[in-house]
Amino acid sequence: MKLMSTERTDIYLLNEEFVENLQVFLVENRDNFAPFEPLRHDDYFTAPSISKRIKDSLSEFEERKSLLLIFTVKGEKKVIGSINFTNFVYGVFQAGYLGFSIDQAYQGKGLMREALKVAIDYVHETYGLHRIMANHLPTNLRSSKTLESLGFIKEGYAASYLKINGFWQDHILNSLIFEEK
Repeated sequence: MKLMSTERTDIYLLNEEFVENLQVFLVENRDNFAPFEPLRHDDYFTAPSISKRIKDSLSEFEERKSLLLIFTVKGEKKVIGSINFTNFVYGVFQAGYLGFSIDQAYQGKGLMREALKVAIDYVHETYGLHRIMANHLPTNLRSSKTLESLGFIKEGYAASYLKINGFWQDHILNSLIFEEK
């Protein structure tokens, strides 16, 4: 289901119709994403594993706990990026986390920022989140620049924050805070 579009992208709710295209995206970018993600075993890249993760994500979507999106070049079917809003907390916190990735062949063209901008606006309006948090490795300058361009502010530095590519690694903590209307 297409949720939104930008000038150059179409953004979809991740669902079963994208199993094959998502598999191609993940396999083609496996080496590129490895330094920035948890260790991924071969099973992670199989269609049954992807299908199960999609089903699980749709349950969380229905419970308003997360929103997993994929995007394509406008009018095309090839998945070129993912945008994951997860761990929504409501009540006095009203926050969630953001993760994102883009096909290596499409990096540096502004497509990630373009898709993120409308996706962030959608999540804020639809879920009423006050804060979106996005963390990255200190060496991930592309993510740092993308987040900064979207209005995220650096809030801190967390030592040994996440186990990435098999090692506990430090992260820069960033947040986008929406003012109350």
